Amino acid sequence: MENYSGIKTDHQYDYLDAVEGLTRLEPKDRLGRLLELNPLKSNEVAALDLELWHTGDRQEMRKYVDQIRQRLQEFSTEATKFDLTDYYIGEYLCITRIKANQEVLDQLLNELIVKEIDRRPKVAFELRSDFNPSLSEIPAVIAPPESYCGILAIDTGVSSGHPLLAPVIGEAEVFPDTKREFIKGGSGDQADHGTGVAGIAAYGDIEACIQKKSFDPSAWIYSARVMNENNEFDEDLLLENQLEEAIVYFVNQYPNCKVVNLSLGNAEQVYREGNKQFRIAAKLDELAYRYQHKNLVFVVAAGNSYIYPCREDRELFRTNYPNYLLEAEARIIDPATSAISLTVGALTLGRGSMSYPSDARRNSVARLPGFPSPFTRTGLGVDGMIKPDLVDFGGDFVLDGDRIAPDNEAGVSIVTFSQNYASSLFKIASGTSFAAPRVANLAAQLFNKYPSASANLIRALIGMSAELPYEIPSNFQINSKLSQKQKSEQGNKQLSVYGYGQADLQRAMYSAENYAVLLEDHLEIAVGSFDIFEIPPLPSEFLTTKGKRSLSISLAFDPPTRHTRGDSYLGIVMDFNLFKGVDHASVVNAYIAAEKAKKAGSEESYAELSMENLKKQFTSGCVVDLSPNSTRRKKGTLQRGSINISSQATRYDQGPMYLVVTCNRKWVKVEEIPSQRYALVVAISHSDPKVELYNRLRNALQQRTNVIQQVRLRQ
Repeated sequence: MENYSGIKTDHQYDYLDAVEGLTRLEPKDRLGRLLELNPLKSNEVAALDLELWHTGDRQEMRKYVDQIRQRLQEFSTEATKFDLTDYYIGEYLCITRIKANQEVLDQLLNELIVKEIDRRPKVAFELRSDFNPSLSEIPAVIAPPESYCGILAIDTGVSSGHPLLAPVIGEAEVFPDTKREFIKGGSGDQADHGTGVAGIAAYGDIEACIQKKSFDPSAWIYSARVMNENNEFDEDLLLENQLEEAIVYFVNQYPNCKVVNLSLGNAEQVYREGNKQFRIAAKLDELAYRYQHKNLVFVVAAGNSYIYPCREDRELFRTNYPNYLLEAEARIIDPATSAISLTVGALTLGRGSMSYPSDARRNSVARLPGFPSPFTRTGLGVDGMIKPDLVDFGGDFVLDGDRIAPDNEAGVSIVTFSQNYASSLFKIASGTSFAAPRVANLAAQLFNKYPSASANLIRALIGMSAELPYEIPSNFQINSKLSQKQKSEQGNKQLSVYGYGQADLQRAMYSAENYAVLLEDHLEIAVGSFDIFEIPPLPSEFLTTKGKRSLSISLAFDPPTRHTRGDSYLGIVMDFNLFKGVDHASVVNAYIAAEKAKKAGSEESYAELSMENLKKQFTSGCVVDLSPNSTRRKKGTLQRGSINISSQATRYDQGPMYLVVTCNRKWVKVEEIPSQRYALVVAISHSDPKVELYNRLRNALQQRTNVIQQVRLRQ
């Protein structure tokens, strides 16, 4: 404090400026989230996890543990026994297992040494046999229709003889080791990785399939094995050539092969802010651009991070969770930085370990469903673009004292197919490797629904459907008490960990009466110009009926890229802005005036100049403040901006809204690349299912005339 105040030396410890005040912890601050969601019932005696503040002295912590045990015994009666049944004291973590009822819980929550008391996470299956039924219990798998989308899994190969995979495998091959000298065993999976990835890619949620004892594939699987049994690449071959040869072969041979899944990455190539694009990521972007006519959707795992490799530090996975996810060592790796790919991070299932559940030493790290997996890697990406784009279920860590339990820990891991199917059809594993194919499966299902869709539309639909999980750590939450600067910082943390959130197939594929999706595909915009879209007036019922109202806009485009450029990795950038309470002519005039100002030498962006003109004419209320803001989202090729419309919001009832999409050159020569293709999706929803939003917007679209661009309403 003397250094901070400048009494001793120069002012130091400036970070203390962030502390606005100190308050004493209340009992509610020590109550875990699982207990908040599921309080103890009357007369219930439950096994709970009680964590103590670690003083750094193990001997001292043993005294506190004994004090807690004594307190529990004091509450015990002949009829009801309360006790401390197990405990663990490590370097940074002190946790006990207790049995208590509500009365005892209330007393313990007032103990200063108590950090948190919570329920134990539940597990999905009570017995291992529940997630490993025999083949005789599962009906025969019927191969999907030939027209169904195919997913190319570039991985360690696949066990083509697996009874549940055999009917869905179109072809499996090795690339490009034609002599079979480095990769032995053909296209089979000897590393027990690619088979698990392929299973999720074909079926999506394997656990759900097991529970209903029915496997209905939603995609064909094509497999390109590029690694040997030790997960090594051939040192004599360029991986870029392997990838290109595999992708070109399958997409030319099989027109339905439109999704490429890469659950692999180079852990030595961790992205650092200001770095240029990695080579493999750049290769994926190059292929996506070169094969635009094939409409390929690339899905890439964010990568796994083990930020505390030393045994004596592994308790920090629990005590420092989730702050360490934002450290430099936990950033995404090559090729997860790919700009045109969908990069996928991992979420936990919110369960506890099935192994030795009474052991206080064994604790899952995240515990709550939808919390980020403790091993997931985070963004942001090249030039500050939002990465990962999405998150999906990838599992959790289990700490067993001062060690990490294997990644196949029952309860917290993902269920998928086993490479050694002769002994077991299924296995369990954790990693972003198994989150990515869930998104690949979703993309394939969208291609099944919209076979003529562009890759941009599929990406835009997926991005539009994504939402943050219901529960996220307080470290990443945004609330009204925060200052504008703090909200911005928290927003960046959210985007770095979750991207746009977890995609949802129903929201991506279907409209509903209270949920309308307007979309346009195969659009072309001239570089250096703008397109205007008119969104019909929102029905009065939508604005007056109580409930949550939201509006989201998603844009996807696939520009040329160049990893040698330091000024901009993307050769073309796009952006969008939404206006309300304005007229069509004023919007057009504002953007024409901005275009003239740019030609005259103005350094402000196209959109900024236009918004300034419209704000002068209609006040600042004419701009719809979408989140994330334009400055953040325009750095990427998949952009999503959303807003929750409050009952006090103004101007939404003043006629149509106008969505303006702009396209600007960074380094491309306009004479060589005069235009950019893109897709656009607008989703409007109300939480009240009785609000007739879909039909009213459809009627408004049918009656509309004299619009620069028109969008169609999805059926």
